[in-house]
Amino acid sequence: MPVAVRPISPDLGYPVSAILQDLSDAVAEIQTPTQPVQLASVAFASLPPADSWRGCMIHVSDKNAIAISTPVAGVYTWLRANGSAL
Repeated sequence: MPVAVRPISPDLGYPVSAILQDLSDAVAEIQTPTQPVQLASVAFASLPPADSWRGCMIHVSDKNAIAISTPVAGVYTWLRANGSAL
């Protein structure tokens, strides 16, 4: 879910406005990456509940696969990026 970041006022002064601008830029990069992003990696037995990570991707190290939390018949489950079961 996107996070709204308010414009940073130059009236805050250099140290504060610079830090807030860096934070704002970091949030923007997380929301809309401009380069590839490294995925978290876990073993299959340690996968978190898919329902808690709706629409997210994770690298499953022992299966050498990318899993995506996907709704199947109304229930979220981890599927391979190609749609097949892990």
